[in-house]
Formats: sequence, C-alpha cells, structure tokens
Amino acid sequence: MAAELIHIARAGAEIGAYALEDVRAKVASGELRRDDYYWKPGMAGWLMLSVLPAPKRMLPFPRPAEKDANLFDGILGRQSYQAGLLAVWDRLAAAPRECLLSEGDWAELDEKVGYKIRKRCQADLTKWYREAVEVYLSDRYFAPEEKTNLANLALSFGLDEAAAEAIHGEAFASYYRIGILTVFARDITPGQKREQIDLLGKEVPLSETKVKEAMNQAIQAYFDQRLKSLMQQEDGGEVIDPAAYASFMDELKQMDFNVHLDATTQTRVDSARRLWALCRTPLKEVPCALDLGSEGCFWTQQVELGLNRRVTTRRSYGGFGTSIKIWGPLRYRTGSYEVERQTEQRLEKVDTGTLVFTSKRVIFSGSLKSLNFKYAKVLDVTVYSNAIEIDKDSGGDVVFFFPEGQAEAAVILRRLVRQAKG
Repeated sequence: MAAELIHIARAGAEIGAYALEDVRAKVASGELRRDDYYWKPGMAGWLMLSVLPAPKRMLPFPRPAEKDANLFDGILGRQSYQAGLLAVWDRLAAAPRECLLSEGDWAELDEKVGYKIRKRCQADLTKWYREAVEVYLSDRYFAPEEKTNLANLALSFGLDEAAAEAIHGEAFASYYRIGILTVFARDITPGQKREQIDLLGKEVPLSETKVKEAMNQAIQAYFDQRLKSLMQQEDGGEVIDPAAYASFMDELKQMDFNVHLDATTQTRVDSARRLWALCRTPLKEVPCALDLGSEGCFWTQQVELGLNRRVTTRRSYGGFGTSIKIWGPLRYRTGSYEVERQTEQRLEKVDTGTLVFTSKRVIFSGSLKSLNFKYAKVLDVTVYSNAIEIDKDSGGDVVFFFPEGQAEAAVILRRLVRQAKG
C-alpha cells in the first residue's frame, strides 16, 4: 500500500507532497512554514500547517466524573458503575499500546470493581467509541494512527468489525464521499485522481461493500453536478455541447468509472445533444405529405390537437331536509333545491392529424378540423413533457400533443417565428 502523502501549498500553489512524519519534521526544522497549507484526500479543504494534528497521546473522550456506589452496589459488595468506567479510562490512558487493553487488563479491572465492566457498561463504552469517531473526523483529517487507535478501541470494547461499522459506517462513508468529490475537483490527471481515490478507500475503516457503495454515491453526485454545469438553457430547452459531454465521459472512463444512466437521464442527454446541433445549424427542408406550393416544409409529424373549450355544468344543492313516505312510490321531501350553472375552460383533445411548420405558417390538417396561421400571430411557444402550447394574438391558443420530439419541434418553430418577424 502506498504511503499516505500530505500535499503542501504556499502562496496558492502546491509545492510538494510528503509523508506525515516528514511534514512534521520539515515544520520543526523551518523548511515548511506554519502558515503554509496542507491537504490530503478526505479533507474538505486546505488548512494551515499550524493546525496539523500533533502526535500527542490523548484519549478522544473525557474522563468520567467520580460517583459513589449506590445501596444496591453496597449490598452486592461491588464498586459503583462509574468506578468501572473510571478504572477503564485510567488504564487506557496509561496502556503501553494506545487505546488497547488486553484480556488480562480486563480481568484485573473486573476483579477490582467486582463485576464484568464490558457487560455492565457496554452502552457507555459504545458511546466512547462513537465520540472517538467524531473527534477523529472533526478536522476532516483521519490520520493512520487514528485508524489504529479506533481499531484498538473496538477490540478493547468487544466490538467486532460488523458492530464497529454499524456505529461508524455512515460517518466514514460521508467522509469518503466528500473526499472523493474533493479529489475530483483537483487539477490533476484522471489517473492521479483514481490513485488518490483508491488510497483514500484503503484508509477508511469500511468494508469493501461499504466502500463500493459510498464510491458509487460519490460518482453519481459528481456526474449529476457536472451534468448540471454542462447543461445550458437555449431557445426554451436544455442543450449540451456534445464535445464537452464526450470529454467528461472520457474522463470518467480513464478513471475506470462506469456511469450507467437511467432511461430518463439518457433521454434528457440525447435530447440536449440533438438540440445543441439544431440550435446551431441551418434549418433544412424535409419531405411533407401535404401540397405546400412554393412554401418549404421544415418539420412535420402526426400529433393530437388540443383546444380550450368553454364547458357549462349544472350543480344541484339541497339544504337540510327529510323524506316522508306518503303512499306507494310517493314521498314528500323537505329542504331546498337549487340549480346553478358553472362555466369553465377545459382543454380537450379534438382531433388527430398532420402538423407542419412551413417557411411562413403553422398548418394542422386533421380528419375533423384544420388550422392555418402565420408566424406573425405567434406570441410564445411553451414546451411540456408531452406537448407544446402556441400562444396566439387572436383566435385562441392551441396545444399539440406529441408522441415524442416536442422539444425539437419547439426549437424549430421558435427559429421560424424569429425569421418571419425579422
């Protein structure tokens, strides 16, 4: 496994990368200044060397307060619950190997206080382990000795790998995800990025499954972030430079990361790439089934026509009342009966037919209804997930429902409208 390297920067430029102990030695000798900056994969940003963690021995959780034994402890002839925690803390603070107690240590401590400390105080020992995780990650710098100490604490407190990961898993997964994103942001080659990400994955105390899961989440977040930055709004739709997108995907490929797009994202990207070219290339005439005379056809498709219609409904309201049977089918009802007419606008699909954008106008030819209006009457074009709405200065707005391709149709229509209006 490659040695952990600490990257050093001065006056905004990186000047080298060294092992942790070498950095400490160079700071002590004056070769590196305390106002220089350091960074390693996993840290969210650069920090001054003046705050680089020193190699000092200190437990990552405070010594518990002293407390007398209660009546029940006295009856059983044992020391208090707190005495057990104090005995463990003091032994850990003086242990030859940092944060590590042997089974012999536990046997002596259990005999001293009169009970099995790990069994009785397990909740507090687990709390100490959780506090150690928080302290070790508080500066976004997880040093190798901290990883060793955490493993020693888990062993001392009787936590197996699964139990320890259940406590610290999400904290280190978050640390790892942020670390990957900071590596992605660095101005280094894709190969160097992958090397630093792999090294970071070996440094965190996570299982291979958890490392892979966190890595996939970080890569997806990076992809979403970059895709958002590459997408542009143009002519009312999303466009993306195919060359820039291809370069981004090649970067991921060089790092041996495979991003599998879901159907929705793939459709979005494909549409954005087509619209990019459509917004930048001359409009081309296409074949049309309708006889347009001298007018050229620039787009045509089978669609459904939707129109806003006024619909009147009758509403009946009855007040409080009763019903009394008089004879046979005849009943007498008390209460009021009123009728109120309500009129509302309702969008209805009224026909299916051929929609055509010519050099001068919009034409719809259906089996029941035909429309024909010049581009000068068009005020706005709105794109929906399955339709486009054309706002006109008179005659009512129209909606065309598409099986696909509505974004491309809207771009072409807007360009034709602009050309017609000069």
